[in-house]
Amino acid sequence: MAVSGEGKASRVFVKNLGRDVLCAASKTFLDCLREAGISIRADCGGIGECGKCRIVVEKGVASPLTDSEKRVLGSEDISKGFRLACQAKVVDGDYIVSVPHESLVQRYASADIGFERAVPLNPLVKKVFVSVNPASLTDVTADLDRILDELSKKTLAGDYDVDVHAARIAPEALRSGNWSVTVVLWRNKVLSIEPGDTTNSIYGIAVDIGTSKIVAHLVDLVKGETIAVESMPNPQASYGADIISRIAYASRDREGLEKLQKLVVSAINMLIEKMSLRANVDRNRIYEVVVAGNTAMHHIFLGINPRYLGTSPYVPAVRRGVYLYAKEIGVNINERGIVYALPVVAGYVGSDALADAVAVGLRDCDAPCLLVDIGTNSEILFNTGREILACSTPAGPAFEGATIEFGMRAVVGAIDQVFIYFDRSIGDYNVRYNVVGNAKPIGICGSAMIDLIANLYRNNLIDYRGRFREDIKTKRIVVDNGKKKFVVAWSHETGVGRSITVSGKDINEFLLAKAAVASGINILLKHANISANDLQKIFIAGSFGTHINIENAMAIGLLPKADARKFVFVGNTAISGAKMALKSSEIRREFEDLAKSIRYIELSAHPLFKQEFVQALYLPRQR
Repeated sequence: MAVSGEGKASRVFVKNLGRDVLCAASKTFLDCLREAGISIRADCGGIGECGKCRIVVEKGVASPLTDSEKRVLGSEDISKGFRLACQAKVVDGDYIVSVPHESLVQRYASADIGFERAVPLNPLVKKVFVSVNPASLTDVTADLDRILDELSKKTLAGDYDVDVHAARIAPEALRSGNWSVTVVLWRNKVLSIEPGDTTNSIYGIAVDIGTSKIVAHLVDLVKGETIAVESMPNPQASYGADIISRIAYASRDREGLEKLQKLVVSAINMLIEKMSLRANVDRNRIYEVVVAGNTAMHHIFLGINPRYLGTSPYVPAVRRGVYLYAKEIGVNINERGIVYALPVVAGYVGSDALADAVAVGLRDCDAPCLLVDIGTNSEILFNTGREILACSTPAGPAFEGATIEFGMRAVVGAIDQVFIYFDRSIGDYNVRYNVVGNAKPIGICGSAMIDLIANLYRNNLIDYRGRFREDIKTKRIVVDNGKKKFVVAWSHETGVGRSITVSGKDINEFLLAKAAVASGINILLKHANISANDLQKIFIAGSFGTHINIENAMAIGLLPKADARKFVFVGNTAISGAKMALKSSEIRREFEDLAKSIRYIELSAHPLFKQEFVQALYLPRQR
């Protein structure tokens, strides 16, 4: 039972969650529930303006209704027992409350993890312990043959893929292990022969190579448990924020490709070192790395020239999954370890999107389901109920803040949530915002840009084209070098010594990125003659999708208008899918089958693209 606050405590039973919370008198229900780890929405920061923190007080007498509650809730909801958690306070006695689904924060706390289906543990890397009779003058069987003969007896299999490496290490391994060794297998390939019994020590790594970020998980392949997680920005970003610029750089000459490849391999090695040290794992006991990424990142990582991804018809060099020895590419695990790159779908739909689909079980939906991974290159997969369609939209780096004046990624100091309202106490518009790390704000990340545009539009401060309205008078709209800007945070509030603003140009840049994603979704829906209302679920994947406000994303037209309960935040399912493939040979076959069956739609060649893109540039008409 969680205890919140000091003094006399009341018992608050959250009926629909089955949770008991102890809360001190005079505390708001919002504070009590949050301190107990129940994440309640409060887009306005808890000032009673947004109405998102609705709860139902089924038993107990709370503090009297505030003016904000009367205005925001209305008489009908009040008669049903609805209160605003940020306004209603605990008084005395016990309470029973319910928190509606829409009042709960539905997102992953970290973009380094994601939803992952449970799978039977059956990795491709296996170990078999064998004991053999010592060599003698009456038994001069070759050392390697002696091991393989016993291995075949134990596994009831044969025809192992053995190269000269096994012959080199077999004699010493046998004698060091007192004629007992552990054979390390990958499929039917003998990777290594180790002295003694090391069957309880098998590790693998899953990697998601994102355009902006690289995430890695270290997995115990004996227990199936993730024992360490690390991530870092993709160092290739210094050679271009988006995919197209990196394809151009890598395609100039062999040196450019090698430079980008070395950067990503070095980054992965850094993550491996951090994880292995933290988990106290010998890197020689790591035998496989499974990699997911968009097709450009996939090609560059493998040293494949991505030139033809950037020119029509955007064909990848290879679609199926490929493997190589870790030492061939310089990945620092066991020298005979395997690096396996998952299959891709098309030139701009990579194994990261495939991993998203596998992780959430998109193929198994019994009604139309949509999966959207929003990022620099946004990928959309749609199970129509008959087939799975896929497309990609080059949204550009606006979602990461690269083309926004005060734009930045969602790191410490970034404003990540915004709420704008008319403050009657000052007779002007006011802004509530949240900052990552509770620091002074230094910029604005993509999720806050969604909130900003939605709130500016909702308050009629901008029109449907994203332009500031001429008839609005507010101190928040300032003119700088002849350009109008909206002040999000005044200079005395920030950590940069000047006001943080959003300009018309910033809004336009973001609307271009929004239009790219929205047009892709709309085209797939129209292609299948299915409306957003017919969707059973809409999965929102990826680092950026982890933080967005669904209502605001729908309000600006980034996501289709549908029942908010249909949206499911699944976090970084690219790393989840890669990890599932690491743990299960059956899942790896699912990847291969799915890659072949998905029908790719090239948006630039679709007859509806221009029309849909132009329409998506505008904000949806308000009701």
